[in-house]
Amino acid sequence: MIQAAAKRLGHTIHRFAALDSTQVEAARSAAAGAAEGTVVTTAHQSAGRGRRGRVWLDAPGESLLMSVILRPPIAAALAPQLSLVSAIAVVDALHEVAGIQGEIRWPNDVLLDGRKVSGILAEALSDAAGRLAHVILGVGVNVNQLVFPGELGQGATSLRLATERPHEVAGVLAALLDALQERYARFVEGGLSTLRPTWLERAWSIGRRVHAGDGREGLAVDLAPDGALVIRLDDGAMVRVVAGEVTTEADRAPAH
Repeated sequence: MIQAAAKRLGHTIHRFAALDSTQVEAARSAAAGAAEGTVVTTAHQSAGRGRRGRVWLDAPGESLLMSVILRPPIAAALAPQLSLVSAIAVVDALHEVAGIQGEIRWPNDVLLDGRKVSGILAEALSDAAGRLAHVILGVGVNVNQLVFPGELGQGATSLRLATERPHEVAGVLAALLDALQERYARFVEGGLSTLRPTWLERAWSIGRRVHAGDGREGLAVDLAPDGALVIRLDDGAMVRVVAGEVTTEADRAPAH
Protein backbone atom coordinates (compact mmCIF):
# COMPACT_ATOMS: atom_id res chain seq x y z
CA MET A 1 0.00 0.00 0.00
CA ILE A 2 1.43 3.40 -0.97
CA GLN A 3 1.74 5.69 2.03
CA ALA A 4 0.27 9.17 1.70
CA ALA A 5 3.65 10.86 2.17
CA ALA A 6 5.09 8.90 -0.76
CA LYS A 7 2.26 9.58 -3.14
CA ARG A 8 3.24 11.23 -6.39
CA LEU A 9 -0.34 11.16 -7.62
CA GLY A 10 -3.37 11.85 -5.46
CA HIS A 11 -1.60 13.63 -2.61
CA THR A 12 -4.19 16.39 -3.06
CA ILE A 13 -7.72 15.59 -4.21
CA HIS A 14 -10.30 18.29 -4.90
CA ARG A 15 -13.78 16.75 -4.71
CA PHE A 16 -16.87 18.43 -6.17
CA ALA A 17 -20.55 17.53 -6.22
CA ALA A 18 -20.81 18.85 -9.78
CA LEU A 19 -18.59 20.53 -12.35
CA ASP A 20 -18.74 21.51 -15.96
CA SER A 21 -15.67 19.35 -16.57
CA THR A 22 -12.88 17.92 -14.42
CA GLN A 23 -10.53 18.64 -17.33
CA VAL A 24 -11.39 22.33 -17.24
CA GLU A 25 -11.08 22.58 -13.46
CA ALA A 26 -7.76 20.71 -13.42
CA ALA A 27 -6.43 22.96 -16.18
CA ARG A 28 -7.33 25.98 -14.09
CA SER A 29 -5.45 24.50 -11.14
CA ALA A 30 -2.43 23.66 -13.28
CA ALA A 31 -2.29 27.19 -14.65
CA ALA A 32 -2.34 28.48 -11.08
CA GLY A 33 0.68 26.34 -10.23
CA ALA A 34 -0.86 23.23 -8.68
CA ALA A 35 1.64 20.47 -8.07
CA GLU A 36 1.96 17.36 -10.18
CA GLY A 37 -0.38 14.68 -8.92
CA THR A 38 -3.19 17.05 -7.94
CA VAL A 39 -6.51 15.37 -8.70
CA VAL A 40 -9.93 16.83 -9.48
CA THR A 41 -12.94 14.55 -9.17
CA THR A 42 -16.69 15.09 -9.27
CA ALA A 43 -19.92 13.17 -8.91
CA HIS A 44 -21.35 14.71 -12.08
CA GLN A 45 -20.20 16.69 -15.11
CA SER A 46 -22.45 18.95 -17.15
CA ALA A 47 -19.96 19.29 -20.00
CA GLY A 48 -17.71 16.26 -19.79
CA ARG A 49 -15.47 15.66 -22.77
CA GLY A 50 -14.28 12.53 -24.47
CA ARG A 51 -11.79 12.04 -27.27
CA ARG A 52 -12.14 13.93 -30.56
CA GLY A 53 -14.67 16.42 -29.21
CA ARG A 54 -17.25 13.88 -28.06
CA VAL A 55 -19.45 14.50 -25.04
CA TRP A 56 -18.93 12.18 -22.07
CA LEU A 57 -22.31 11.35 -20.54
CA ASP A 58 -22.60 10.25 -16.92
CA ALA A 59 -25.32 9.42 -14.43
CA PRO A 60 -24.78 11.52 -11.27
CA GLY A 61 -22.90 9.59 -8.61
CA GLU A 62 -22.54 6.43 -10.68
CA SER A 63 -19.25 7.13 -12.48
CA LEU A 64 -15.65 7.79 -11.61
CA LEU A 65 -14.86 11.15 -13.17
CA MET A 66 -11.38 12.43 -12.50
CA SER A 67 -8.53 14.46 -13.96
CA VAL A 68 -4.95 14.53 -12.69
CA ILE A 69 -2.22 17.08 -13.36
CA LEU A 70 0.98 15.55 -14.71
CA ARG A 71 4.25 17.37 -15.31
CA PRO A 72 6.44 14.67 -16.86
CA PRO A 73 10.03 15.49 -17.83
CA ILE A 74 9.52 14.36 -21.42
CA ALA A 75 9.38 15.95 -24.86
CA ALA A 76 6.01 17.40 -25.78
CA ALA A 77 5.78 15.00 -28.74
CA LEU A 78 5.69 12.05 -26.32
CA ALA A 79 2.71 13.31 -24.31
CA PRO A 80 0.11 11.31 -26.31
CA GLN A 81 1.80 8.11 -25.09
CA LEU A 82 0.38 8.82 -21.65
CA SER A 83 -3.01 7.71 -22.93
CA LEU A 84 -1.66 4.22 -23.58
CA VAL A 85 0.08 4.15 -20.20
CA SER A 86 -3.13 5.21 -18.48
CA ALA A 87 -5.18 2.52 -20.20
CA ILE A 88 -2.88 -0.10 -18.68
CA ALA A 89 -3.44 1.45 -15.25
CA VAL A 90 -7.22 1.36 -15.70
CA VAL A 91 -7.06 -2.35 -16.52
CA ASP A 92 -4.91 -2.86 -13.40
CA ALA A 93 -7.44 -1.01 -11.24
CA LEU A 94 -10.48 -2.86 -12.57
CA HIS A 95 -8.80 -6.16 -11.87
CA GLU A 96 -7.90 -5.00 -8.35
CA VAL A 97 -11.39 -3.86 -7.37
CA ALA A 98 -13.56 -6.29 -9.33
CA GLY A 99 -11.39 -9.24 -10.31
CA ILE A 100 -12.14 -8.77 -14.00
CA GLN A 101 -9.81 -8.50 -16.97
CA GLY A 102 -10.31 -5.53 -19.25
CA GLU A 103 -8.94 -5.12 -22.75
CA ILE A 104 -7.58 -2.01 -24.45
CA ARG A 105 -8.93 -0.69 -27.72
CA TRP A 106 -6.26 1.47 -29.34
CA PRO A 107 -5.28 3.86 -28.14
CA ASN A 108 -6.98 4.16 -24.77
CA ASP A 109 -10.52 2.84 -24.43
CA VAL A 110 -10.93 0.01 -21.93
CA LEU A 111 -13.47 -2.68 -22.75
CA LEU A 112 -15.20 -5.44 -20.84
CA ASP A 113 -16.54 -8.20 -23.08
CA GLY A 114 -16.20 -5.86 -26.06
CA ARG A 115 -18.14 -2.98 -24.47
CA LYS A 116 -16.61 0.29 -23.34
CA VAL A 117 -16.29 0.77 -19.59
CA SER A 118 -13.67 3.53 -19.54
CA GLY A 119 -12.30 6.32 -21.69
CA ILE A 120 -9.21 8.48 -21.34
CA LEU A 121 -8.40 11.99 -22.53
CA ALA A 122 -4.87 13.44 -22.31
CA GLU A 123 -4.57 17.16 -23.06
CA ALA A 124 -1.08 18.67 -23.16
CA LEU A 125 0.01 22.29 -22.90
CA SER A 126 3.42 23.50 -24.08
CA ASP A 127 5.13 26.79 -23.26
CA ALA A 128 6.28 29.42 -25.75
CA ALA A 129 9.53 27.54 -26.31
CA GLY A 130 7.70 24.32 -27.15
CA ARG A 131 8.53 22.61 -23.87
CA LEU A 132 5.84 20.49 -22.22
CA ALA A 133 4.28 22.47 -19.38
CA HIS A 134 1.77 19.92 -18.17
CA VAL A 135 -0.67 17.21 -19.19
CA ILE A 136 -4.23 17.05 -17.88
CA LEU A 137 -5.11 13.37 -17.85
CA GLY A 138 -8.82 12.67 -17.62
CA VAL A 139 -10.27 9.25 -16.89
CA GLY A 140 -13.93 8.26 -16.85
CA VAL A 141 -15.08 4.85 -15.62
CA ASN A 142 -18.66 3.61 -15.74
CA VAL A 143 -19.01 2.13 -12.26
CA ASN A 144 -22.64 1.58 -11.24
CA GLN A 145 -24.75 2.49 -14.28
CA LEU A 146 -27.44 -0.01 -15.13
CA VAL A 147 -28.71 1.69 -18.28
CA PHE A 148 -27.22 3.96 -20.93
CA PRO A 149 -29.18 6.46 -23.02
CA GLY A 150 -30.03 5.89 -26.65
CA GLU A 151 -27.51 4.19 -28.87
CA LEU A 152 -24.86 4.20 -26.14
CA GLY A 153 -26.52 1.09 -24.79
CA GLN A 154 -25.19 -0.85 -27.77
CA GLY A 155 -21.53 -0.27 -26.94
CA ALA A 156 -21.19 0.70 -23.28
CA THR A 157 -21.11 -1.22 -20.02
CA SER A 158 -20.27 -0.66 -16.36
CA LEU A 159 -18.51 -2.52 -13.58
CA ARG A 160 -21.88 -3.25 -12.03
CA LEU A 161 -23.27 -4.74 -15.22
CA ALA A 162 -20.13 -6.80 -15.76
CA THR A 163 -19.96 -8.16 -12.21
CA GLU A 164 -23.64 -8.06 -11.21
CA ARG A 165 -22.85 -6.14 -8.02
CA PRO A 166 -22.35 -2.48 -7.09
CA HIS A 167 -18.93 -0.94 -6.43
CA GLU A 168 -17.76 2.06 -4.44
CA VAL A 169 -16.60 4.86 -6.72
CA ALA A 170 -14.08 5.95 -4.08
CA GLY A 171 -12.54 2.49 -4.10
CA VAL A 172 -12.15 2.56 -7.86
CA LEU A 173 -10.47 5.98 -7.62
CA ALA A 174 -8.02 4.77 -4.98
CA ALA A 175 -7.10 1.68 -6.99
CA LEU A 176 -6.70 3.73 -10.15
CA LEU A 177 -4.39 6.27 -8.52
CA ASP A 178 -2.21 3.50 -7.08
CA ALA A 179 -1.99 1.75 -10.44
CA LEU A 180 -1.42 4.96 -12.36
CA GLN A 181 1.35 6.02 -9.99
CA GLU A 182 3.21 2.77 -10.62
CA ARG A 183 2.75 2.76 -14.40
CA TYR A 184 3.50 6.48 -14.74
CA ALA A 185 6.74 6.13 -12.76
CA ARG A 186 7.89 3.33 -15.04
CA PHE A 187 7.04 5.40 -18.11
CA VAL A 188 8.97 8.44 -16.85
CA GLU A 189 11.97 6.29 -15.98
CA GLY A 190 12.09 4.04 -19.04
CA GLY A 191 9.70 5.30 -21.70
CA LEU A 192 6.85 3.50 -23.42
CA SER A 193 9.10 0.55 -24.28
CA THR A 194 8.95 -0.63 -20.67
CA LEU A 195 5.15 -0.90 -20.84
CA ARG A 196 4.59 -1.86 -24.47
CA PRO A 197 4.61 -5.65 -23.81
CA THR A 198 1.90 -5.23 -21.17
CA TRP A 199 -0.20 -3.08 -23.50
CA LEU A 200 0.05 -5.74 -26.20
CA GLU A 201 -0.93 -8.50 -23.77
CA ARG A 202 -4.14 -6.61 -23.00
CA ALA A 203 -4.87 -5.30 -26.49
CA TRP A 204 -8.34 -5.84 -27.92
CA SER A 205 -7.47 -4.22 -31.26
CA ILE A 206 -4.54 -6.43 -32.28
CA GLY A 207 -5.58 -9.20 -34.63
CA ARG A 208 -8.78 -7.46 -35.71
CA ARG A 209 -9.63 -5.91 -39.05
CA VAL A 210 -9.72 -2.15 -38.61
CA HIS A 211 -10.77 0.91 -40.56
CA ALA A 212 -8.67 4.07 -40.17
CA GLY A 213 -10.23 7.50 -40.45
CA ASP A 214 -8.35 8.21 -43.68
CA GLY A 215 -9.99 5.26 -45.41
CA ARG A 216 -7.22 2.69 -45.08
CA GLU A 217 -8.30 -0.79 -44.02
CA GLY A 218 -6.41 -3.84 -42.88
CA LEU A 219 -5.42 -6.06 -39.99
CA ALA A 220 -4.07 -4.45 -36.83
CA VAL A 221 -0.87 -6.37 -36.12
CA ASP A 222 1.27 -4.43 -33.66
CA LEU A 223 1.89 -1.41 -31.48
CA ALA A 224 4.91 0.54 -32.72
CA PRO A 225 7.55 1.58 -30.16
CA ASP A 226 6.21 5.14 -30.27
CA GLY A 227 2.59 4.06 -29.70
CA ALA A 228 1.35 4.10 -33.29
CA LEU A 229 -0.98 1.31 -34.39
CA VAL A 230 0.58 -0.85 -37.12
CA ILE A 231 -1.83 -2.09 -39.78
CA ARG A 232 -1.15 -4.62 -42.54
CA LEU A 233 -3.14 -3.57 -45.59
CA ASP A 234 -4.71 -6.06 -47.95
CA ASP A 235 -1.79 -5.66 -50.37
CA GLY A 236 0.67 -6.57 -47.62
CA ALA A 237 1.96 -3.06 -47.00
CA MET A 238 2.57 -2.06 -43.38
CA VAL A 239 1.30 1.36 -42.38
CA ARG A 240 1.21 3.32 -39.14
CA VAL A 241 -1.76 5.14 -37.67
CA VAL A 242 -0.63 7.80 -35.19
CA ALA A 243 -3.90 9.64 -34.61
CA GLY A 244 -7.52 9.74 -35.69
CA GLU A 245 -10.40 7.33 -35.51
CA VAL A 246 -9.85 3.60 -35.84
CA THR A 247 -12.89 1.33 -35.81
CA THR A 248 -13.81 -2.28 -36.42
CA GLU A 249 -17.03 -3.78 -37.63
CA ALA A 250 -17.69 -4.83 -34.03
CA ASP A 251 -17.25 -1.46 -32.39
CA ARG A 252 -19.00 0.99 -34.69
CA ALA A 253 -21.73 1.60 -32.16
CA PRO A 254 -21.61 5.20 -30.86
CA ALA A 255 -19.06 5.70 -28.08
CA HIS A 256 -18.63 8.38 -25.44
